[in-house]
Parts: sequence; structure tokens; C-alpha cells
Amino acid sequence: MWSSRDVVYVILFSALSVVNLATVIQFFSIVVPVPGIGYGVDIIGAILGGVAFLLYRGRRWRLLAQGTLIALLTMPFTIGGLAAGNIIARIPIILRALILDVVFMSFYGNFKRRNKLLLLTILQLLFFFTVGPFIHMLFFSLFIPVEVLRLTYYSVLLMFPLIIVLTVIGGYTGYKIYERVEKIA
Repeated sequence: MWSSRDVVYVILFSALSVVNLATVIQFFSIVVPVPGIGYGVDIIGAILGGVAFLLYRGRRWRLLAQGTLIALLTMPFTIGGLAAGNIIARIPIILRALILDVVFMSFYGNFKRRNKLLLLTILQLLFFFTVGPFIHMLFFSLFIPVEVLRLTYYSVLLMFPLIIVLTVIGGYTGYKIYERVEKIA
């Protein structure tokens, strides 16, 4: 059952993620026009994702609802070279959210009992930021020229060490924020 707190969390983290996308990620995409650069600089997204994941406390469909809301709120933005307002460009966002929700929320209880939520958060974020770009590229291969996909693929591969480091730092920071929120609540 959904509580009002869950609804507020989904709306809050969706809105914050869209603001992050509209400011930080778009800024780097404009300044450094290399496809996929956003994955290498999105520590704020990693922090938001870690906190949201932990605050949902293993309850199903919160991450999927958040991903769907993010997909709808990003309709005015160009994603993956596809025009703004293109609903097809948002399908990989929803697909990643579904995979995260089904796979990682299934293990939440086991990791919580063993007091290993930090590890689960980092694993969830590593999946999101390392496998996620390739889900996007696989899906966009139907709509985008091969040259753009190849450039995106190589730029993401070159940034892999940076993506992993920033994801671990973001997951750790998100976990510490979650601990603070838990003490207050």
C-alpha cells in the first residue's frame, strides 16, 4: 500500500532528478558536446538515486513510478538525439527503472538484515550508471545514426573509471544522507 510519504518521495525525487538533468547534465552536454558525457559527471544524480532507493525501503513500484514520472517530466528535453516530446526516447528511462525496481528491491530485505544497505545502494547505482547507457544505446540503435552511437559507446567506455568512482562516492554520500534522515525521522 502506498503511503502519502511514498507519493511525496516519488514526486520530490522525480522533480529533483529533472532539475539535475535540466541544469547540470544539460550544461555539460552543451559545454562538452560529446554524447554520453552526462554519465561521467552525474554525481548529483547518484546521490539522489541512492537516497531515494533507501527511502523507499524495499517497497515495490516506487522506483518504477519515479522513472515513469521522470520520463514524463523530461518530455520538453532532447534525449539521445531524438526530438523533444518524443515518447519513444523515454522508454529506456522507464525500462531501467523497471529493472532496478524488480531486481534490487527484491534483495533489499536480505541486505537490510545483514546491515549491508550501503553495498546494495552502490550496486544499484553501479548498474544504473554502467549498464544504463548501454540499454539506451541498444534502444536508440533503431533511431539514431550508427556514427553517433559509436561515438557515445566509446565516450562512455573511456569515462567508465570516472563513472564508477563518482557512482561509489555518490552512493556513499547518499547513504550518509539517508542515515541522517533516519535519525531525524
